[in-house]
Amino acid sequence: MTLSASSTKSSAGVSTPSCHIDHDILNKDTIAKMEDIALSFFASACGKNRGAFVVDPPDGKTYGCLSFPKDIAKLAGMQKPLPEGVVIDNANAIKEQFVAGNTTATDTIALLEFLVEQVYRSSPDLEITPYACEFNGLAKLECPAVEPRSPRTDGMPIRSVSMAGIFLPAPWATGGKELSLKEASSFYTLDDFLQMKDLGLNTVQLAVPTAAFTPKDIYGEDVLDVLKGIMKDVDKAGLQIILNLVATGDELDAVVTASEFAANHPVVLALTLPKGMITDTTTVVESIRAVTATLPLFVPLNEGDLTKLKGTGFASDPNVFGSLELSHTVSVADIASSSSQEDRSKLFYHEAIACMVRSPLEYSGCFQNMPLFLSSGFDLSIDDCFNQGGPTFKDYGQCDRFEETVGSGWWMRHRISYAARQLFAAERGLGWSFATWKLYGNDNVGVIDEPVKLLSLQDVVKAGLFPSLDKEIPAQSACLNPPENDFMLGDDTLSPTQGPPPDCGNGWWNYTTEKCDYWIPPPPPTMAPTEPCPECECSASAALSGQSDNLPLVWSGLGGAAVMLVVVMIYNLVTGRNKRYEYSTIPN
Repeated sequence: MTLSASSTKSSAGVSTPSCHIDHDILNKDTIAKMEDIALSFFASACGKNRGAFVVDPPDGKTYGCLSFPKDIAKLAGMQKPLPEGVVIDNANAIKEQFVAGNTTATDTIALLEFLVEQVYRSSPDLEITPYACEFNGLAKLECPAVEPRSPRTDGMPIRSVSMAGIFLPAPWATGGKELSLKEASSFYTLDDFLQMKDLGLNTVQLAVPTAAFTPKDIYGEDVLDVLKGIMKDVDKAGLQIILNLVATGDELDAVVTASEFAANHPVVLALTLPKGMITDTTTVVESIRAVTATLPLFVPLNEGDLTKLKGTGFASDPNVFGSLELSHTVSVADIASSSSQEDRSKLFYHEAIACMVRSPLEYSGCFQNMPLFLSSGFDLSIDDCFNQGGPTFKDYGQCDRFEETVGSGWWMRHRISYAARQLFAAERGLGWSFATWKLYGNDNVGVIDEPVKLLSLQDVVKAGLFPSLDKEIPAQSACLNPPENDFMLGDDTLSPTQGPPPDCGNGWWNYTTEKCDYWIPPPPPTMAPTEPCPECECSASAALSGQSDNLPLVWSGLGGAAVMLVVVMIYNLVTGRNKRYEYSTIPN
């Protein structure tokens, strides 16, 4: 299937699209939860056009992130005058004055809004630049002249999961084997679809070969019988199904037959056209419209197709939508890794760019009149390790350390963040489909101990990694702040800072013995006070001549004093040799 040539010019009379802050995410109540305004905004805003912009109407000057207009308070519509002496003359001053309390939350939002709008409006080639309104997922692209439309009639986003390995080989999902039709028919049960419904899903996506709709193909008839059984259970669970046709040849007739089949089964939400057909898309759509005028159709697209849709014959059909296929594991740069730290930095990188996906989704609906459904590329993998052992797998060292992630708090936190960011971004378009619901023969559900389980929504949900779908805007604050930049250490922490040692005076603290050491030992402790000498009325001569009864006590007292005096003299002799008493010797 090929796309026709297109024009990149806007239709006459179409209102100019606007890019502004998404106030569902960032508003006066949530700005206080933004950890770093500069990091969240200015890296993206000031990177576009080098941050240069002109005001509207022009005043003959060019401004930028380093030089704001002097009357920016008026231009931005600030409600409260700036305090005396406070100037906001550059991007960083927006953050500084808010943190200092000189601007209110409402006025800070107004200043950021002004910056986003002016930088976007001053960007060149807006009609062919899908990421012109990309401000770390915090900005929203709107086209007042374009009516929003969706294949769903209830206004809800498509929340889907694919059923990999049923009719077409998907060894990563089926334990390396190709399922027979009998095995395929029993792989999914009604209970699976009821679990999906309870989770908040509303759709399943199933790849079906066009041979199933070719009457001469006996195998195709068998596939069709299994398909009808699956559709019956899907309907019982209150879900709908998207049939993704996979060409088994350039079979336009089979595609038309499949569309007629789909139109006759209300459980079918839409039909996705097959890739690889020689017939161009406009011709395929026109042929289908001959048998069903309103069946929603998805045209498979990649990012390179998004600027080529305007002017194509099928783009004007209100029931034709885009099915965007993304992948974050296609290049060596995406998947290669040689250390634990690089593994973590790889996840950090994918987290950081996940919120950006909203930009091409909104761009396509706005400029190309082609609302997009993210049909593939939503999972929690960051490499191709789930294909290890397959014919296309190339080992770049990225799969040797997966066991380090099992039971890791760091990996769990960042996988939760990664899932939430992807979910929020994808729902800015028509919706999304996760890689697969479950794995064939998997009994240990919810334990992420193999790379392939990151592609199984059943495992991801049970492991606690997936956001709740109960809220009006799931994962609403996921893109408010950038991911936590802590991949250097992972689960490790820095050693605690060592406290000061005890005061040893003229000595030093010995950390081995946990005692004070001294080059010059401290003076001996003061002796305990002795009892006073007994009063004696006899004379000293009498005592010495043995004329007193207290003579033994006198000699005892003198003898004890003499012994202490000798000890002190020896101690001072040994320790004081060659000592100059006015200095303290430095330990060698």
